[in-house]
Amino acid sequence: MTDPGDLSEESSAEGEGPSGGGGEEHAARPRGREAEPGRGHTIVVGAGMAGLAAADRLADEGERVTVVEGRDRLGGRIHSIREWEGSATVDAGASWMRGEENNPLARLVREADIRTAVFNRSTETAYDPKGRRLLFDRHRRNMEDVHLLNEHMYWDKVGAGPQESLEEGIKQALYDANLVRARARDANEIAHRMVEADHGADAEEIAFSTVAALHEFSGDDVVFPEGMSQLTDHLARGLDVRLEHVALEVSHDDGGVRVRVDTPRGEDVVTGDRVLVTLPLGVLKAGQVDFDPPLSDDKVQAVQRLGNGRLEKLFLRFDEVFWGDAEVLVHLGTEEGTWFHWYSGQRVLGAPILVSRNGGNAARFLADMDDADVVEHAMASLRGMFRKAPDPVGHLVTHWTDDPFSRGAFSFTAVGSSDDDRVALGAPIGEKVFFGGEATEIEHTATVHGALLSGRRAADDILGL
Repeated sequence: MTDPGDLSEESSAEGEGPSGGGGEEHAARPRGREAEPGRGHTIVVGAGMAGLAAADRLADEGERVTVVEGRDRLGGRIHSIREWEGSATVDAGASWMRGEENNPLARLVREADIRTAVFNRSTETAYDPKGRRLLFDRHRRNMEDVHLLNEHMYWDKVGAGPQESLEEGIKQALYDANLVRARARDANEIAHRMVEADHGADAEEIAFSTVAALHEFSGDDVVFPEGMSQLTDHLARGLDVRLEHVALEVSHDDGGVRVRVDTPRGEDVVTGDRVLVTLPLGVLKAGQVDFDPPLSDDKVQAVQRLGNGRLEKLFLRFDEVFWGDAEVLVHLGTEEGTWFHWYSGQRVLGAPILVSRNGGNAARFLADMDDADVVEHAMASLRGMFRKAPDPVGHLVTHWTDDPFSRGAFSFTAVGSSDDDRVALGAPIGEKVFFGGEATEIEHTATVHGALLSGRRAADDILGL
Protein backbone atom coordinates (compact mmCIF):
# COMPACT_ATOMS: atom_id res chain seq x y z
CA MET A 1 0.00 0.00 0.00
CA THR A 2 1.38 3.38 -1.01
CA ASP A 3 1.92 5.94 1.73
CA PRO A 4 2.43 9.65 0.99
CA GLY A 5 5.64 9.74 2.93
CA ASP A 6 8.31 7.12 3.48
CA LEU A 7 10.66 7.47 6.41
CA SER A 8 14.32 7.30 5.60
CA GLU A 9 16.47 4.49 6.89
CA GLU A 10 17.88 6.81 9.53
CA SER A 11 14.48 6.97 11.23
CA SER A 12 13.54 4.61 13.99
CA ALA A 13 9.78 5.20 13.70
CA GLU A 14 7.44 2.27 13.30
CA GLY A 15 4.28 2.38 11.22
CA GLU A 16 0.95 3.01 12.83
CA GLY A 17 -1.36 0.15 13.54
CA PRO A 18 -4.52 -0.52 11.56
CA SER A 19 -6.56 1.75 13.82
CA GLY A 20 -4.70 4.77 12.49
CA GLY A 21 -2.73 5.56 15.60
CA GLY A 22 -3.74 6.53 19.11
CA GLY A 23 -5.88 4.32 21.29
CA GLU A 24 -8.77 6.71 21.84
CA GLU A 25 -11.20 4.98 19.52
CA HIS A 26 -10.71 1.65 21.29
CA ALA A 27 -11.49 3.10 24.72
CA ALA A 28 -14.42 5.19 23.50
CA ARG A 29 -18.04 4.11 23.87
CA PRO A 30 -19.29 2.63 20.59
CA ARG A 31 -21.59 5.01 18.75
CA GLY A 32 -23.38 5.13 15.45
CA ARG A 33 -23.76 1.36 15.44
CA GLU A 34 -27.57 1.25 15.42
CA ALA A 35 -30.12 3.65 13.97
CA GLU A 36 -32.45 5.33 16.41
CA PRO A 37 -36.17 5.52 15.54
CA GLY A 38 -36.73 7.71 12.50
CA ARG A 39 -33.11 7.52 11.38
CA GLY A 40 -31.33 5.32 8.84
CA HIS A 41 -27.96 3.92 7.80
CA THR A 42 -25.42 6.15 6.07
CA ILE A 43 -22.24 4.81 4.50
CA VAL A 44 -19.39 7.33 4.45
CA VAL A 45 -16.66 6.81 1.84
CA GLY A 46 -13.42 8.23 3.18
CA ALA A 47 -12.04 8.64 6.71
CA GLY A 48 -10.46 12.05 6.21
CA MET A 49 -11.62 15.25 7.89
CA ALA A 50 -14.76 15.64 5.77
CA GLY A 51 -15.91 12.04 6.16
CA LEU A 52 -15.22 11.81 9.87
CA ALA A 53 -16.76 15.22 10.61
CA ALA A 54 -19.94 14.03 8.93
CA ALA A 55 -19.86 10.62 10.60
CA ASP A 56 -19.32 12.21 14.00
CA ARG A 57 -22.35 14.49 13.62
CA LEU A 58 -24.56 11.77 12.16
CA ALA A 59 -23.72 9.33 14.94
CA ASP A 60 -24.44 11.94 17.59
CA GLU A 61 -27.88 12.48 16.04
CA GLY A 62 -28.81 8.79 16.07
CA GLU A 63 -27.87 7.74 12.54
CA ARG A 64 -26.22 4.38 11.97
CA VAL A 65 -22.89 5.12 10.29
CA THR A 66 -20.36 2.90 8.54
CA VAL A 67 -17.14 4.51 7.33
CA VAL A 68 -15.08 2.75 4.66
CA GLU A 69 -11.48 3.86 4.10
CA GLY A 70 -8.97 2.52 1.59
CA ARG A 71 -5.90 3.31 3.66
CA ASP A 72 -4.75 1.37 6.70
CA ARG A 73 -5.05 4.51 8.84
CA LEU A 74 -7.39 7.39 9.57
CA GLY A 75 -6.99 10.99 8.47
CA GLY A 76 -6.77 11.01 4.68
CA ARG A 77 -4.56 13.95 3.74
CA ILE A 78 -3.97 14.60 7.43
CA HIS A 79 -1.11 12.31 8.39
CA SER A 80 0.93 12.77 11.56
CA ILE A 81 4.02 10.62 11.79
CA ARG A 82 4.72 10.13 15.46
CA GLU A 83 8.04 9.48 17.15
CA TRP A 84 9.96 10.34 13.99
CA GLU A 85 13.56 10.63 15.09
CA GLY A 86 12.77 10.65 18.80
CA SER A 87 9.96 12.70 20.29
CA ALA A 88 9.11 14.89 17.30
CA THR A 89 5.82 14.48 15.46
CA VAL A 90 5.67 15.74 11.89
CA ASP A 91 2.59 16.37 9.77
CA ALA A 92 3.25 15.00 6.31
CA GLY A 93 -0.02 16.46 5.04
CA ALA A 94 -2.13 19.28 6.43
CA SER A 95 -0.49 20.95 9.41
CA TRP A 96 -1.82 24.50 9.82
CA MET A 97 -4.90 26.14 11.25
CA ARG A 98 -5.05 29.52 9.56
CA GLY A 99 -6.59 32.05 11.91
CA GLU A 100 -8.07 30.60 15.08
CA GLU A 101 -10.68 33.26 15.85
CA ASN A 102 -14.15 31.97 14.92
CA ASN A 103 -12.55 29.14 12.99
CA PRO A 104 -14.77 26.02 13.26
CA LEU A 105 -11.60 23.96 13.53
CA ALA A 106 -10.67 25.88 16.68
CA ARG A 107 -13.85 24.70 18.36
CA LEU A 108 -12.95 21.11 17.54
CA VAL A 109 -9.44 21.68 18.92
CA ARG A 110 -10.90 22.89 22.22
CA GLU A 111 -13.40 20.03 22.34
CA ALA A 112 -10.62 17.48 21.86
CA ASP A 113 -8.31 19.37 24.27
CA ILE A 114 -5.41 19.39 21.80
CA ARG A 115 -2.30 21.45 22.38
CA THR A 116 -1.38 24.01 19.73
CA ALA A 117 1.53 26.36 19.18
CA VAL A 118 1.36 29.78 17.57
CA PHE A 119 3.25 29.89 14.28
CA ASN A 120 2.64 33.21 12.58
CA ARG A 121 5.88 33.11 10.56
CA SER A 122 6.58 36.50 12.12
CA THR A 123 10.36 36.30 11.88
CA GLU A 124 11.76 35.81 8.39
CA THR A 125 15.33 35.92 7.13
CA ALA A 126 15.77 36.27 3.37
CA TYR A 127 18.73 35.43 1.13
CA ASP A 128 19.47 36.46 -2.44
CA PRO A 129 20.33 34.02 -5.28
CA LYS A 130 24.00 34.08 -4.25
CA GLY A 131 23.15 33.14 -0.68
CA ARG A 132 23.79 36.57 0.75
CA ARG A 133 21.54 37.58 3.60
CA LEU A 134 19.27 40.48 2.71
CA LEU A 135 19.05 43.48 4.99
CA PHE A 136 15.84 43.44 7.01
CA ASP A 137 14.66 46.68 5.40
CA ARG A 138 15.04 45.25 1.91
CA HIS A 139 13.03 42.12 2.69
CA ARG A 140 10.35 44.19 4.41
CA ARG A 141 10.21 46.40 1.31
CA ASN A 142 9.89 43.31 -0.89
CA MET A 143 6.92 42.10 1.13
CA GLU A 144 5.33 45.54 1.01
CA ASP A 145 5.69 45.42 -2.77
CA VAL A 146 3.96 42.01 -2.84
CA HIS A 147 1.10 43.41 -0.76
CA LEU A 148 0.87 46.28 -3.27
CA LEU A 149 0.57 43.79 -6.13
CA ASN A 150 -2.20 41.98 -4.23
CA GLU A 151 -4.08 45.25 -3.81
CA HIS A 152 -3.85 45.99 -7.52
CA MET A 153 -4.99 42.45 -8.36
CA TYR A 154 -7.94 42.76 -5.99
CA TRP A 155 -9.30 45.68 -8.00
CA ASP A 156 -8.14 44.41 -11.39
CA LYS A 157 -10.07 41.14 -10.96
CA VAL A 158 -13.42 42.98 -10.99
CA GLY A 159 -15.14 41.72 -14.11
CA ALA A 160 -12.48 39.11 -14.81
CA GLY A 161 -13.76 36.20 -16.87
CA PRO A 162 -13.20 32.50 -16.09
CA GLN A 163 -10.61 32.22 -18.86
CA GLU A 164 -8.30 34.86 -17.37
CA SER A 165 -5.35 33.47 -15.44
CA LEU A 166 -3.64 34.64 -12.30
CA GLU A 167 -0.49 35.03 -14.41
CA GLU A 168 -2.27 37.73 -16.41
CA GLY A 169 -3.35 39.35 -13.15
CA ILE A 170 0.19 39.44 -11.77
CA LYS A 171 1.54 40.96 -15.01
CA GLN A 172 -1.13 43.65 -14.96
CA ALA A 173 -0.44 44.39 -11.28
CA LEU A 174 3.28 44.76 -11.97
CA TYR A 175 2.47 47.21 -14.75
CA ASP A 176 0.10 49.18 -12.52
CA ALA A 177 2.49 49.24 -9.57
CA ASN A 178 5.31 50.60 -11.77
CA LEU A 179 8.06 49.26 -9.53
CA VAL A 180 11.70 49.81 -10.41
CA ARG A 181 13.35 46.89 -12.12
CA ALA A 182 15.00 45.13 -9.13
CA ARG A 183 11.96 45.56 -6.92
CA ALA A 184 9.64 44.31 -9.66
CA ARG A 185 11.85 41.23 -10.13
CA ASP A 186 11.79 40.31 -6.44
CA ALA A 187 8.08 41.04 -5.98
CA ASN A 188 7.26 38.98 -9.07
CA GLU A 189 9.24 36.00 -7.81
CA ILE A 190 7.81 36.11 -4.29
CA ALA A 191 4.26 36.46 -5.62
CA HIS A 192 4.70 33.43 -7.86
CA ARG A 193 6.23 31.26 -5.14
CA MET A 194 3.42 32.15 -2.74
CA VAL A 195 0.80 31.33 -5.37
CA GLU A 196 2.40 27.96 -6.08
CA ALA A 197 2.44 27.04 -2.39
CA ASP A 198 -1.13 28.23 -1.75
CA HIS A 199 -2.70 26.56 -4.80
CA GLY A 200 -0.28 23.76 -5.69
CA ALA A 201 -0.23 25.07 -9.25
CA ASP A 202 1.40 27.63 -11.52
CA ALA A 203 -0.08 31.10 -11.93
CA GLU A 204 -1.04 30.44 -15.57
CA GLU A 205 -3.13 27.44 -14.45
CA ILE A 206 -5.12 29.32 -11.81
CA ALA A 207 -8.19 31.44 -12.50
CA PHE A 208 -7.66 35.15 -11.79
CA SER A 209 -11.05 35.16 -10.04
CA THR A 210 -9.49 33.33 -7.06
CA VAL A 211 -7.78 36.51 -5.84
CA ALA A 212 -9.24 37.38 -2.41
CA ALA A 213 -12.07 34.88 -3.05
CA LEU A 214 -11.55 32.83 0.10
CA HIS A 215 -12.80 33.72 3.57
CA GLU A 216 -9.93 34.18 6.01
CA PHE A 217 -10.22 34.00 9.79
CA SER A 218 -8.45 36.46 12.04
CA GLY A 219 -6.22 35.58 14.96
CA ASP A 220 -3.07 33.54 15.22
CA ASP A 221 -2.09 30.75 12.87
CA VAL A 222 -1.32 27.63 14.87
CA VAL A 223 0.28 24.22 14.37
CA PHE A 224 -0.01 20.99 16.33
CA PRO A 225 3.15 19.85 18.15
CA GLU A 226 1.67 16.38 18.74
CA GLY A 227 0.20 16.17 15.25
CA MET A 228 -3.00 17.19 13.49
CA SER A 229 -4.11 13.55 13.32
CA GLN A 230 -5.36 13.99 16.86
CA LEU A 231 -8.34 15.81 15.35
CA THR A 232 -9.43 12.95 13.10
CA ASP A 233 -8.68 10.40 15.84
CA HIS A 234 -11.03 12.34 18.11
CA LEU A 235 -13.82 12.47 15.53
CA ALA A 236 -13.51 8.73 14.87
CA ARG A 237 -13.85 7.68 18.52
CA GLY A 238 -16.30 4.80 18.87
CA LEU A 239 -17.32 4.80 15.20
CA ASP A 240 -17.50 1.80 12.88
CA VAL A 241 -14.52 2.62 10.66
CA ARG A 242 -13.44 -0.13 8.28
CA LEU A 243 -9.87 0.42 7.15
CA GLU A 244 -8.35 -1.16 4.05
CA HIS A 245 -11.78 -1.08 2.40
CA VAL A 246 -11.03 0.40 -1.02
CA ALA A 247 -14.16 1.76 -2.69
CA LEU A 248 -14.63 0.37 -6.21
CA GLU A 249 -18.21 1.29 -7.05
CA VAL A 250 -21.07 3.34 -5.62
CA SER A 251 -24.51 2.35 -6.85
CA HIS A 252 -28.01 3.35 -5.85
CA ASP A 253 -31.66 2.69 -6.70
CA ASP A 254 -35.00 2.92 -4.99
CA GLY A 255 -33.97 0.16 -2.59
CA GLY A 256 -30.95 2.01 -1.18
CA VAL A 257 -27.23 2.25 -1.85
CA ARG A 258 -24.42 -0.25 -2.27
CA VAL A 259 -20.69 0.41 -1.99
CA ARG A 260 -18.53 -2.31 -3.49
CA VAL A 261 -15.16 -2.47 -1.76
CA ASP A 262 -11.92 -4.38 -2.07
CA THR A 263 -10.60 -5.67 1.26
CA PRO A 264 -7.66 -7.87 2.31
CA ARG A 265 -10.19 -10.75 2.36
CA GLY A 266 -11.53 -10.02 -1.12
CA GLU A 267 -14.39 -7.98 -2.51
CA ASP A 268 -17.42 -7.15 -0.39
CA VAL A 269 -20.53 -4.99 -0.63
CA VAL A 270 -21.69 -2.60 2.10
CA THR A 271 -25.37 -1.68 1.89
CA GLY A 272 -27.23 1.23 3.42
CA ASP A 273 -29.96 3.82 2.96
CA ARG A 274 -27.66 6.53 1.63
CA VAL A 275 -23.98 7.24 1.01
CA LEU A 276 -21.74 10.25 1.52
CA VAL A 277 -18.77 10.33 -0.88
CA THR A 278 -15.78 12.35 0.37
CA LEU A 279 -13.19 11.17 -2.15
CA PRO A 280 -10.48 13.70 -3.06
CA LEU A 281 -10.81 15.48 -6.38
CA GLY A 282 -7.72 13.70 -7.69
CA VAL A 283 -9.32 10.29 -7.12
CA LEU A 284 -12.50 11.41 -8.89
CA LYS A 285 -10.42 12.74 -11.78
CA ALA A 286 -8.62 9.41 -12.05
CA GLY A 287 -11.95 7.57 -12.37
CA GLN A 288 -10.94 5.04 -9.74
CA VAL A 289 -14.50 4.65 -8.44
CA ASP A 290 -17.44 3.76 -10.69
CA PHE A 291 -20.91 5.20 -10.18
CA ASP A 292 -24.12 3.42 -11.14
CA PRO A 293 -26.07 5.23 -12.50
CA PRO A 294 -23.20 7.29 -13.93
CA LEU A 295 -22.63 10.79 -12.60
CA SER A 296 -24.49 13.57 -14.38
CA ASP A 297 -22.74 15.63 -17.04
CA ASP A 298 -22.52 18.69 -14.79
CA LYS A 299 -20.70 16.69 -12.10
CA VAL A 300 -18.35 15.07 -14.61
CA GLN A 301 -17.56 18.43 -16.18
CA ALA A 302 -17.01 20.01 -12.75
CA VAL A 303 -14.49 17.28 -11.91
CA GLN A 304 -12.75 17.86 -15.23
CA ARG A 305 -12.62 21.66 -14.97
CA LEU A 306 -11.51 22.08 -11.36
CA GLY A 307 -7.76 22.00 -10.78
CA ASN A 308 -5.96 19.37 -8.74
CA GLY A 309 -3.00 20.86 -6.89
CA ARG A 310 0.43 19.31 -6.51
CA LEU A 311 2.27 20.10 -3.27
CA GLU A 312 4.97 18.04 -1.59
CA LYS A 313 6.96 18.49 1.60
CA LEU A 314 10.49 17.69 2.64
CA PHE A 315 11.47 17.33 6.30
CA LEU A 316 15.16 17.39 7.22
CA ARG A 317 16.31 16.44 10.71
CA PHE A 318 19.72 17.65 11.93
CA ASP A 319 21.78 17.10 15.05
CA GLU A 320 21.60 20.78 15.91
CA VAL A 321 20.25 24.12 14.69
CA PHE A 322 22.60 26.01 12.36
CA TRP A 323 20.14 28.48 10.79
CA GLY A 324 19.49 30.85 13.68
CA ASP A 325 16.23 31.88 15.33
CA ALA A 326 14.11 32.85 12.32
CA GLU A 327 10.87 30.91 11.93
CA VAL A 328 11.07 31.17 8.13
CA LEU A 329 13.98 31.25 5.69
CA VAL A 330 13.36 32.75 2.25
CA HIS A 331 15.71 31.93 -0.62
CA LEU A 332 15.34 33.93 -3.83
CA GLY A 333 16.48 32.77 -7.25
CA THR A 334 16.57 29.02 -6.67
CA GLU A 335 16.44 26.47 -9.48
CA GLU A 336 12.87 26.17 -10.84
CA GLY A 337 11.58 27.94 -7.71
CA THR A 338 12.39 25.00 -5.44
CA TRP A 339 13.19 25.40 -1.73
CA PHE A 340 11.93 28.99 -1.67
CA HIS A 341 10.55 28.71 1.88
CA TRP A 342 12.08 26.79 4.77
CA TYR A 343 10.12 26.55 8.03
CA SER A 344 12.04 26.07 11.25
CA GLY A 345 10.74 23.44 13.65
CA GLN A 346 12.94 23.80 16.71
CA ARG A 347 10.42 25.85 18.69
CA VAL A 348 7.14 24.13 17.78
CA LEU A 349 8.44 20.60 17.19
CA GLY A 350 11.11 20.62 19.87
CA ALA A 351 13.72 19.28 17.46
CA PRO A 352 16.20 20.72 14.89
CA ILE A 353 13.99 20.13 11.86
CA LEU A 354 13.61 22.19 8.68
CA VAL A 355 10.49 21.83 6.50
CA SER A 356 10.05 22.99 2.93
CA ARG A 357 7.02 22.89 0.64
CA ASN A 358 7.18 22.78 -3.15
CA GLY A 359 4.09 23.40 -5.26
CA GLY A 360 3.23 23.54 -8.92
CA ASN A 361 6.24 23.65 -11.24
CA ALA A 362 8.74 23.15 -8.40
CA ALA A 363 6.97 19.96 -7.34
CA ARG A 364 6.88 18.69 -10.92
CA PHE A 365 10.59 19.41 -11.32
CA LEU A 366 11.39 17.27 -8.28
CA ALA A 367 8.88 14.52 -9.06
CA ASP A 368 11.20 12.44 -11.24
CA MET A 369 13.97 12.38 -8.62
CA ASP A 370 14.28 9.64 -6.06
CA ASP A 371 14.26 10.67 -2.42
CA ALA A 372 18.04 10.70 -2.10
CA ASP A 373 18.36 13.06 -5.06
CA VAL A 374 15.63 15.33 -3.64
CA VAL A 375 17.56 15.58 -0.37
CA GLU A 376 20.82 16.24 -2.22
CA HIS A 377 19.16 18.98 -4.29
CA ALA A 378 17.70 20.56 -1.15
CA MET A 379 21.03 20.46 0.68
CA ALA A 380 22.75 22.17 -2.26
CA SER A 381 20.22 24.99 -1.92
CA LEU A 382 20.66 25.19 1.86
CA ARG A 383 24.43 25.27 1.48
CA GLY A 384 24.01 28.19 -0.84
CA MET A 385 22.90 30.07 2.28
CA PHE A 386 24.83 28.15 4.94
CA ARG A 387 28.11 26.98 3.47
CA LYS A 388 28.95 24.61 6.32
CA ALA A 389 25.51 23.09 6.75
CA PRO A 390 25.95 19.48 7.92
CA ASP A 391 24.30 16.46 6.36
CA PRO A 392 20.87 15.68 7.78
CA VAL A 393 20.54 12.69 10.09
CA GLY A 394 17.04 11.89 8.84
CA HIS A 395 14.59 12.91 6.15
CA LEU A 396 11.01 12.49 5.03
CA VAL A 397 9.79 13.14 1.48
CA THR A 398 6.05 13.14 0.77
CA HIS A 399 4.44 11.69 -2.34
CA TRP A 400 0.82 12.83 -2.25
CA THR A 401 0.51 13.02 -6.02
CA ASP A 402 1.51 9.36 -6.35
CA ASP A 403 -0.69 8.22 -3.47
CA PRO A 404 -3.65 6.31 -5.02
CA PHE A 405 -5.95 7.50 -2.24
CA SER A 406 -5.31 11.20 -2.80
CA ARG A 407 -3.79 11.73 -6.28
CA GLY A 408 -2.77 15.23 -5.28
CA ALA A 409 -2.75 17.74 -2.46
CA PHE A 410 -5.96 19.80 -2.73
CA SER A 411 -8.19 21.45 -5.29
CA PHE A 412 -7.78 24.86 -6.90
CA THR A 413 -9.98 26.93 -9.18
CA ALA A 414 -8.38 26.39 -12.56
CA VAL A 415 -8.69 28.64 -15.59
CA GLY A 416 -12.08 27.85 -17.11
CA SER A 417 -13.65 26.72 -13.82
CA SER A 418 -15.70 28.64 -11.29
CA ASP A 419 -17.58 28.37 -8.02
CA ASP A 420 -20.45 26.85 -9.99
CA ASP A 421 -18.33 23.74 -10.48
CA ARG A 422 -17.85 23.36 -6.74
CA VAL A 423 -21.59 23.73 -6.21
CA ALA A 424 -22.27 21.11 -8.89
CA LEU A 425 -19.74 18.72 -7.39
CA GLY A 426 -21.25 19.06 -3.91
CA ALA A 427 -24.89 18.75 -4.96
CA PRO A 428 -26.62 15.55 -3.73
CA ILE A 429 -28.16 13.02 -6.09
CA GLY A 430 -31.72 12.83 -4.87
CA GLU A 431 -31.85 11.55 -1.29
CA LYS A 432 -29.36 8.73 -1.85
CA VAL A 433 -25.89 10.04 -2.76
CA PHE A 434 -24.23 13.02 -1.05
CA PHE A 435 -20.84 14.62 -1.60
CA GLY A 436 -18.33 16.33 0.69
CA GLY A 437 -14.68 17.35 0.79
CA GLU A 438 -12.77 20.61 0.47
CA ALA A 439 -13.31 20.63 -3.30
CA THR A 440 -17.06 21.12 -2.69
CA GLU A 441 -16.47 24.27 -0.63
CA ILE A 442 -16.46 27.79 -2.08
CA GLU A 443 -15.10 30.16 0.57
CA HIS A 444 -12.93 27.59 2.37
CA THR A 445 -11.45 25.45 -0.37
CA ALA A 446 -8.08 23.71 0.09
CA THR A 447 -8.27 23.95 3.90
CA VAL A 448 -8.89 21.53 6.73
CA HIS A 449 -11.66 23.71 8.11
CA GLY A 450 -13.21 23.69 4.63
CA ALA A 451 -13.25 19.89 4.68
CA LEU A 452 -14.75 19.99 8.18
CA LEU A 453 -17.51 22.39 7.09
CA SER A 454 -18.30 20.33 3.99
CA GLY A 455 -18.72 17.18 6.05
CA ARG A 456 -21.01 18.88 8.52
CA ARG A 457 -23.02 20.47 5.69
CA ALA A 458 -23.57 17.06 4.12
CA ALA A 459 -24.49 15.56 7.51
CA ASP A 460 -27.06 18.31 8.06
CA ASP A 461 -28.53 17.62 4.60
CA ILE A 462 -28.91 13.95 5.52
CA LEU A 463 -30.39 14.71 8.92
CA GLY A 464 -32.89 17.03 7.25
CA LEU A 465 -34.43 14.24 5.17
